[in-house]
Amino acid sequence: MAPGPPPLHGIRVVDLTSYIAGSYSAMMLADLGASVVKVEALTGDSFRELPGFFGWNRGKRSIAVDLKQPDGRDIVERLARDADVLMENWRPGVADRLGVGEARLRELNPRLIYCSVTAFGSTGPDVDRPGFDPVFQSLGGLMVLQGFTGPPQYLRTAPTDYYTAALAAQAVLAALFARERTGRGQRIETSLLRGVLALQSGIAVDYPGKPSLLRDNPTYRLYQAGDGQWFFLACGNQTFWVKLCKALGLEDLADDPRFGSWILRLQNNEALLPLLETRFREKSRAEWLAVLDQHDIPAAPVQSWMDYFDHPAVRHHDMVREYDHPEVGRLRMIGQPLVFADTPTRDPGPPPTLGQHTDAVLRELGLDSAVIADLRARNVVR
Repeated sequence: MAPGPPPLHGIRVVDLTSYIAGSYSAMMLADLGASVVKVEALTGDSFRELPGFFGWNRGKRSIAVDLKQPDGRDIVERLARDADVLMENWRPGVADRLGVGEARLRELNPRLIYCSVTAFGSTGPDVDRPGFDPVFQSLGGLMVLQGFTGPPQYLRTAPTDYYTAALAAQAVLAALFARERTGRGQRIETSLLRGVLALQSGIAVDYPGKPSLLRDNPTYRLYQAGDGQWFFLACGNQTFWVKLCKALGLEDLADDPRFGSWILRLQNNEALLPLLETRFREKSRAEWLAVLDQHDIPAAPVQSWMDYFDHPAVRHHDMVREYDHPEVGRLRMIGQPLVFADTPTRDPGPPPTLGQHTDAVLRELGLDSAVIADLRARNVVR
């Protein structure tokens, strides 16, 4: 049987977002086959100057519109009338002031799913504060956790942004499913505040006597081999611990009561860590990785993402896509991370240049060339 269209084929998304969490969430929908129109200000998304913009906006069509002008708002209203989903990540109240809030647009289209991605939520304390990923890494405990008991560490991968994006996409999919049952759209919301806590579901647990997880774990950490190269050792349970003891020729440690569990090894890190560090300095990284692999022990060399792009498994799973982009030339990006047997995803294409699709989208809305030229002359669109 021939494969069907992508899972979200026919779903139309109006993307009013910028930055990371909102933009990447809308891109996830584009990856699943949705038609996503990115509505940008005439000056463009605030993050267009960053290389990451390409990684958050693949497969979208860009139109540049001044929403502060009535004709600009009219364009968004026209898009919303026929859309399935609209996404925005402004501070609470901004969408309403611009005339494109949930109440107005869902009055025009009751089937519309209106998704807001905020920093601190749409109500309550701090609602008007700006918020970005590092703010919530700091507030939400990620920096303390990553720093163990030493100085806090900032994660440049923006985990709060990316997980919040995933939550927003999940909410959109659930709302689309609910609409199939009810015939009605709804407002949905998530926030960086929610995302940073949800990201730590295994950590953000409290009860009397809970052991501290802030200590350095001697079997789940970075080690430096004898040639100065780093690798990560990931012995996450007792079975792997016993295998590690055998691989290192330290079989007596497997029966040492001080190291008889994950928690005990944490508590006795000061005794165990020097033993492992000394042993790992006796061979090169390549030698140790070969030994660990022979004993079925999870470990990996420390390397850059560019090195990983060339990994045979990454290539096998088609996780690197290349485009000829008019602004930067040869552009390499990640491929689609989800696999569907019967409705496979398709490459949605490269990220757009600013206003690349303005004319085409406006024509689809029924505007003729003269009207489009007039809008452009009046700086309503670009």
